[in-house]
Amino acid sequence: MKVQGTTWIAAPWLAVGVNGDKRMREAFLDKLRVAATCAVVLLHTVTGVMDSADMSLYPTEYKIFQMILDLVCWSVPMFVIISGYLFLNPARRIGVGKMLKKYCRRIVLALFLFGVPYACMEQIALEGGFRWGMIGKAFVMVLKGQGWSHMWYLYLILILYLLTPALRYLLARIPRAVIWGAELVIFTGCSVLPWVSWVWGLELQPVLPDQVIYLFYYICGYLFVTGRQEGLFGKGGRTLRKKGIVMPGILLTGILLSAAGMVCSRLSGTYTVQMAYAYPFTALLALLLFGWGMTWPAQKEAQRTKAAGFWKQAAALSFTVYLVHPVFINVAYKALHVTPLSFAVGISLPLFFLGTLVLSAASAWILRRTAILRDYVL
Repeated sequence: MKVQGTTWIAAPWLAVGVNGDKRMREAFLDKLRVAATCAVVLLHTVTGVMDSADMSLYPTEYKIFQMILDLVCWSVPMFVIISGYLFLNPARRIGVGKMLKKYCRRIVLALFLFGVPYACMEQIALEGGFRWGMIGKAFVMVLKGQGWSHMWYLYLILILYLLTPALRYLLARIPRAVIWGAELVIFTGCSVLPWVSWVWGLELQPVLPDQVIYLFYYICGYLFVTGRQEGLFGKGGRTLRKKGIVMPGILLTGILLSAAGMVCSRLSGTYTVQMAYAYPFTALLALLLFGWGMTWPAQKEAQRTKAAGFWKQAAALSFTVYLVHPVFINVAYKALHVTPLSFAVGISLPLFFLGTLVLSAASAWILRRTAILRDYVL
């Protein structure tokens, strides 16, 4: 069984604040990262069931799973937006050398250190035993992107990292209006037109490749961070300002309405749109959540509380949690043949999710105790 998903890739804990102030810790990124990681674990808990069972036998559970997926798919765009917020920040100095030697190297090492064992496990499960030749085949599988499918995001983020120096160069020289126009074109071509085509059965052209939507999210991070530096956000992150005032409560209302709308759309059972991360309402929810997060008060490093320390430590585990959590899902669903469908979903699904999350967090904490893994991979 292969589990689909994504993750946040580790980045510097201290982000450059407004006007390049490094003393201000943008703690909202920690909270968003932790929330998105939990959402990814829930997403895989659900997709793992859907991939391994005939859901036509469980119409009610299928409807519930669709609602959950709609509500948690914002996590993937959120990770990409956070990456763009940090790596496309013009106040940070990130050259080609640093991107290759530090960040790209980290992704490549993670791909092979985790991807090869996972590919071997997949072969062992299929053949019912181990052969030494499986190791070499596993390396080839990783090179071809044929390992566990949750590793796909590492390939994506590696490409974005490689593009980052060029993007930083271009974004610094392109007029703001052109950037907004390009974002509108990408969003329309990757999200709106495919959605309209799906809902009304139309063939609208041109429609951009699905993968381009991640470039949209990455550049959204740039627009968020430069907007903050240019005074879009009020002092302390308490208000969002641009030609008027948009209070955090309005953003939260938009979040709740978006989530409610997605849930209601699935209740009839006739709305079958499945666009994953290019879904227009998923994009809207991710952007609203990030904007809402930016309104949370900033905190000076010298004024950290125990709560802030918790979020920082929890966020530090997020990348490792992402890498290891499918192991526990695979063991339960494939090896033990036990899924949430084996019991009452209302009770079993939360237990499977929490169990996977706790075991993954514990494993992540143990792995990060190894200095070489913590410093160069995790």
